[in-house]
Amino acid sequence: MKTLRRLLRYVRPHVGALVTAYVCMIVLAATGAVFALLAGPLLKFVFTGDLHDMIYDSRGQLRTGWDLLPPAAIESLNGLADVLWFVPVLIVVSTVIQGIAQTGQFFLLGRMAQSILIALRRDAFGAMLRLSPRFYNTTAHGDLLSRLTSDAAQVEQLVFYGLAPLLRDSLAVVVLLALCFVMDAKLALVTFVVVPLAVLPIVRFARWLKRVSRRGQAAQGAINAVCYEALAGIRVVQAFANEAHEEQRLEKAARKYYGEMLVSYFIRAVRTPTMETLGLSALAVLLAYLAREVRLNQADPAHFISFFVAIVLMYDPLKKLGNTSDFLAAGSAAAERIFEIVDLTPDIRDAAGARALPPFSDAVRFENVSFDYVGTPVLAGVTLDVPKGQMVALVGPSGSGKTTMANLVPRFYDVTQGRLSIDGIDVRELELASLRRQVSVVSQDTFLFNTSVADNIAYGSPNATPEQVRAAAKAAYAEEFIDKLPKGYETVIGERGVTLSGGQRQRLAIARALLRDAPLLVLDEATSALDVESERYVQEALDVLMRGRTSLVIAHRLSTVRRASLICVLKEGKIIERGTHETLIGAAGEYARLYAMQFDDKEPSEASSAARPS
Repeated sequence: MKTLRRLLRYVRPHVGALVTAYVCMIVLAATGAVFALLAGPLLKFVFTGDLHDMIYDSRGQLRTGWDLLPPAAIESLNGLADVLWFVPVLIVVSTVIQGIAQTGQFFLLGRMAQSILIALRRDAFGAMLRLSPRFYNTTAHGDLLSRLTSDAAQVEQLVFYGLAPLLRDSLAVVVLLALCFVMDAKLALVTFVVVPLAVLPIVRFARWLKRVSRRGQAAQGAINAVCYEALAGIRVVQAFANEAHEEQRLEKAARKYYGEMLVSYFIRAVRTPTMETLGLSALAVLLAYLAREVRLNQADPAHFISFFVAIVLMYDPLKKLGNTSDFLAAGSAAAERIFEIVDLTPDIRDAAGARALPPFSDAVRFENVSFDYVGTPVLAGVTLDVPKGQMVALVGPSGSGKTTMANLVPRFYDVTQGRLSIDGIDVRELELASLRRQVSVVSQDTFLFNTSVADNIAYGSPNATPEQVRAAAKAAYAEEFIDKLPKGYETVIGERGVTLSGGQRQRLAIARALLRDAPLLVLDEATSALDVESERYVQEALDVLMRGRTSLVIAHRLSTVRRASLICVLKEGKIIERGTHETLIGAAGEYARLYAMQFDDKEPSEASSAARPS
């Protein structure tokens, strides 16, 4: 119920439509009651053709409903010369009114359900976008996609096929029950005892189904996660001939989902005959009682026929309420999974009183910075200044903490100890948006969107003109291959830029950073995965990009950082050496060793002489 109450908050903006739809439901329930009320008298009228039999019972008293009309109206009906047209017209008018009400409530509730779906997806997706990389490092992307798609669709069905019928059909039951009490209070009391017996299994089955539905949706998320991973890494899967292994993973996840669905189908299968058995048993008892009353007490058959029709009409909405429990149970479980994401508090967020970062003017400073990841030390007491306009390179073996330092600048993570500041301001005191507007990141794993070349270049600069996009592409040495694409800048490049080579993707990423024109630049091994020719193009583009900017460069190929103002060598989370290329080669330390390993395993002294200009 807590989840359903929370969903009602999404209904509030649509109260007007809901009220109008509810009015339509009242009309629907009323027309249903009218049909029940007229059923017995109409049947009698068919055999006698006497309107008097429709208006008066066998004792000469006005039937239920007719007594609400003024005496003048009754007299006018009694004085009709030809009454044969009256009943058909009454039926047609009632049917038209019922049809208009049905159309109105269906359309209004459908529109409301879609609007709620949009709002719920927006809130969930917005929450996901605000979560830091730390969350995504431990969460399956396929499961998140499942929450945005299949779970959200379940919530839509909850609103349209769950909450709406809950209002409509429960209203129909209440109106028909009220009609029964008006027609015959004694019989209605008997009926009122029977109805809860039919409602009780609905509640029981709904609770059981909700638990199973939540487990089923989690299993569906696991299936999506397996499929997402396998398809995203299809080249690795095929390269290792691991198709059978991935099929087994999917089979295992699907079998778990299959088991939960079997339980769900069993609940639905048992529920329907259980409800029908209870309902039809109650109707059989009621029918026997009514027949006895007609035979022994000379009761008006038309009166009891109307009463019995009201009970029969009540059975259908009760059965629908049972089906509604399916959508309520599955939708509630799905909503809980979505709200789990909406309720997550981002670990990286604006602090109270956070301020905007003024235009960068001085330096980025790591002040005795330490960082732990899930209890594992990654950085330990790192102190480093990156002055404005200079290029500082970070080198060292894998796992030494280079990428972690780069990730701290745009505040993808927060330091565990120490302080990272820009122009003397702790980055934790800055507005995230203003900080990241002044930082551009180009990494080895370039991400491009499944849209046009121009849209990818302008991703960080949505107001850029086509001329500015072209200028950035030209400066990044990307124009020469863009012009050869089928539609030039309007060519759609596929998911993650799959239609382009690695070097072409990197040049588009550099063009994107050039167009954004941020003063701070983070390059994370931007050329490490490229062939020699592609590296030459990309390196020339990077030289253009770094011109006049403050750059923190992570490099695996040491030849790309020889011109850096400062080179820092990291090992086990600490800076063990720092200096220019020449001074570090001359020191014959860790940097010289790494450099020698990349150049034909020369001795440090040989590498030193080879690196110095003649």
